[in-house]
Amino acid sequence: MNILIFTTIFFICIGFMEGCRFAENRYDLRKVGRLSPARKQAWGTCWSHGVMSSIESNLMTTGVWLESGEKGEADLSEYHMDKFNGFNRQGETGNRQKGWYSGQGPDFSGSNTDDLSSGVVVHLGGDYQMAAAWLSNSLGAVQERLTPTILSDNNGHDLFGDNDQEGVLKKNGYTYFFPKHIEWLTRKGSVVEKRNKIKEAIKKFGAVASGQKMINTPVGYTSDGAEIHVNLKESKLDHSISLVGWDDKFIFKGMTGAWIVKDSDHKKESSPKREHIGHFYLMYDDIHAGKEPMMGGVVFRDISIRKNIEIYSHSMHGWRYETDENFFEVANQFKAVGNEKLVAVGIYTLRENTSFNVRIYKNSKLVWQQNGNEKFPGFHYVPIMQPMNLSRNDQFKVALSYDNSGYAYDASFEMELLLGKLPPWGSPVIVHSKAQKGQSFYRKNSKAQWDDFHGYLSRKNKQTGVPHARNNKTANFAINAYTRVF
Repeated sequence: MNILIFTTIFFICIGFMEGCRFAENRYDLRKVGRLSPARKQAWGTCWSHGVMSSIESNLMTTGVWLESGEKGEADLSEYHMDKFNGFNRQGETGNRQKGWYSGQGPDFSGSNTDDLSSGVVVHLGGDYQMAAAWLSNSLGAVQERLTPTILSDNNGHDLFGDNDQEGVLKKNGYTYFFPKHIEWLTRKGSVVEKRNKIKEAIKKFGAVASGQKMINTPVGYTSDGAEIHVNLKESKLDHSISLVGWDDKFIFKGMTGAWIVKDSDHKKESSPKREHIGHFYLMYDDIHAGKEPMMGGVVFRDISIRKNIEIYSHSMHGWRYETDENFFEVANQFKAVGNEKLVAVGIYTLRENTSFNVRIYKNSKLVWQQNGNEKFPGFHYVPIMQPMNLSRNDQFKVALSYDNSGYAYDASFEMELLLGKLPPWGSPVIVHSKAQKGQSFYRKNSKAQWDDFHGYLSRKNKQTGVPHARNNKTANFAINAYTRVF
């Protein structure tokens, strides 16, 4: 056979097989050993369970969990992120942790240090932007086995601790697991396009975090007793789940196709003990799952292990707003705390297929730049191809420009928690941010001078509706720098 014809036929066959691989009618991460067990949550921590489920699944997909020296199925601490995320209000003196509406005590290290009087009530809800901010601004997620938590008789977490030596610990000889990419898959596209993006992510990377309106009572059961759920009514999304597979031929009451869901909270209503069920089917027709732009499908992938890293950031709360303008260039300025190597930067893209240029200015001089492209919006860790030496007190500026969008920034905001009804003490949930002059900058063209960003106020993204954001100078770009200490 002519070698050209043979080669052509070979690649046609490979292409056909690859197309079929992502066109499977049914797929289940449990069947291929790429999913951690379903765990029961305490309090309003579904969001952290959804996040850790995605990270754990990716660790099992890539083998990094076992390469790290851990054994068995990946198991990370949901409550470490819930407690130390930097979004929590400080709580009140004497407010112990035995009730639903508990706080952390004054000046706790997991509190919103931009403004201790504002923030989320610990373990009463969160979202995936909150998780992305914490993961990008911290060393990462940690092992459950090294996270001592005092359990009560009812299998809830009885103590979260007034200090970092009690309950869940902030530091305990952890290995830190950090996602290099956190991608929002449902910001754009038709229902079918969003579904296919999630399917591809599940196959490539593992479980995808999503959300739903939680209704404990199922709409039906399969022949083997598995619960079937769906919500078809307009409603507020209030629960985080993991999409871990699908069945395109699953049929129920005229609806076709269902997600296979891993869950931390649904209970078996038909049982007197109302046991945690762990997994169920959720019809594609559900109004939120796999569809909602910010909570429909988020994947935490390319998990790596962090060591000897210094993190520079001015945006404690990460991506909360988008600038009205597509500036020519934006930047965060930092000062080196020691002798280090600049090894990477962290950025947020806000559109699909975003081309970017990253530049580093050291002591006001442009010393490095790199182009790149990201397919999906979200947080992206961009390694510097030639790590740069920094000396103590060096001023360096991490600059960024996009071809198709505005830029992500942090400013005071009102937070929509997954948990619908909050106590009076925690509602409305306003999270105040703080910025200083000389931290974030922008310019409108290549010849313009840098303007300070700290007083920026958008009129198109609801920032003006938050009094603290409107009346205070709070804006910082969500751009990070990562250095390795030597």
